[in-house]
Amino acid sequence: MTKTLARRSLIIGALATAGSLALPIACAQSAAGSYPSKPIKIIVPFAAGGSVDAIARVLAERMQDHWGQPVLVESRPGASTQIGTAALASAPADGYTVMIAVSNHTTNPALRKELPYDTLKDFQPIGLIARTPIVAYANPKFPPNTLQELAEYSKTHPGPVNFGSAGAGSMTHLTAEQFKIESKIDMQHIVYKGGTPALMDVIAGHIPMTFATVGQALQNYRAGQVKPLGISSAERYSSVPDIPTFKEQGFDVVATEWFGMLAPAGTPRPIVDKLNNEIRRIIALPGLGDRLTAIELVSSTPEELGEFIKSEMNKLSPLVQQIGLAGSQ
Repeated sequence: MTKTLARRSLIIGALATAGSLALPIACAQSAAGSYPSKPIKIIVPFAAGGSVDAIARVLAERMQDHWGQPVLVESRPGASTQIGTAALASAPADGYTVMIAVSNHTTNPALRKELPYDTLKDFQPIGLIARTPIVAYANPKFPPNTLQELAEYSKTHPGPVNFGSAGAGSMTHLTAEQFKIESKIDMQHIVYKGGTPALMDVIAGHIPMTFATVGQALQNYRAGQVKPLGISSAERYSSVPDIPTFKEQGFDVVATEWFGMLAPAGTPRPIVDKLNNEIRRIIALPGLGDRLTAIELVSSTPEELGEFIKSEMNKLSPLVQQIGLAGSQ
């Protein structure tokens, strides 16, 4: 009798354990089934008007049309994306608050003495959305017309060549630093609060060159206000096929500004999958790329984005250390 009771207790305990494990799974599946049932917010950790904002608004428009729920874009700029990213980390993990992250997400851990969040543990990757390479743009009157000529110019003229970027530690800045190391020339970074002010100073002739994403200066390039010396894509870029790559010119520099969607850690997997599938659906829509100038639309699984973020941190952290920026902000 005692053995029978003990056996029954074990069976009941096992069933109870199985039930307790099944309950969260069932709740997550139920939540995903009705998702979305209220407005979704996409955080942009930059001021309105830039490429990240443009991507977010295209996604918001298409998601809203498809799901029939409002999708709002909220700009939370400041502190090199820290403000917007911290807001995402503290949001409920229910899929109703997401964010478009860029390369700053992977460089901030090396640049900052401390962050109000853990870059890897506090976020759930959803998927890659787009990417774009970096171009070395110069004032038309600046003598060098290629990166090779720039390297020779720097070696034969006194003083460093000044260049601008989107800010210290940005992908545009780090691409320039990689080129400095590869070319073994002296260049001086002039710090700006964004890529546009740096570009305007190049056009005005206040500094000879800047490193910027393709789209940021595409119209100025087409208007003859700046000239490109090289592009950081692995191969010629379809939007500007006439610009030679860094690698073509003998410099082993391949760099990309990327855009990906993140959610708070703990977001149920069925909702993560639903968001990932929606991104893929939108990216596949015909003509979508026409609204995002010089940006290459891409997609990935959540796991692929997670691994990419880790690989970028592993690649860029030593560079930040090498150029003396570690913990500088």
